[in-house]
Amino acid sequence: MAKHDTPIQQEELELLRRCQEGDLKSFAQIIDRYKQKIFGMIYRWVGEKQISEDLAQEVFLKLYRELKNYRGEAKFSTWLYQVTLNCCRDHWRKQQRRRGEEEFQDGSIGGRTDPKIEEIVEAKETATHLRKVLASLPPIYQEAVYLRFFGEMSYEEIAEATGVHLSNVKMRVARGLVQLRKRMHLGD
Repeated sequence: MAKHDTPIQQEELELLRRCQEGDLKSFAQIIDRYKQKIFGMIYRWVGEKQISEDLAQEVFLKLYRELKNYRGEAKFSTWLYQVTLNCCRDHWRKQQRRRGEEEFQDGSIGGRTDPKIEEIVEAKETATHLRKVLASLPPIYQEAVYLRFFGEMSYEEIAEATGVHLSNVKMRVARGLVQLRKRMHLGD
């Protein structure tokens, strides 16, 4: 495994080593450390709690199966985000195949409209529109923008997780944002 300097990284490497030896308590500790971050990353991608929870479980199942392949060349968190990213990509591809059916609720209750419900519906519509527009971008731009702003990853982390050169990551984010702005204003 790679050489790491901080005590936290050393502790994590020890946990990972024990996980690779089959220690389920250590694996539970890894899950506890990362479950909120992974769920948040997925939720910002898909926007639905139940689906995000299901995908997070899938990430940790894949992690458990693939942990033996972790060699420490990259930070564990980066490697885990790559597993998460792959899960989100798979989900996105499945959704693209099923695309076209979207449910809409108008917020009316018994003929009256509650102003708070209208605000919630409007915010949900805006988020849904943003996700749709983001999903309409070419995949390389979509992924870069998502990871940078919804996944809250640095350019360096994105480069490491995706295997794309740092300058290309920056270019993809910039071009993706330009396309996203144009499409949001045009209503595409």
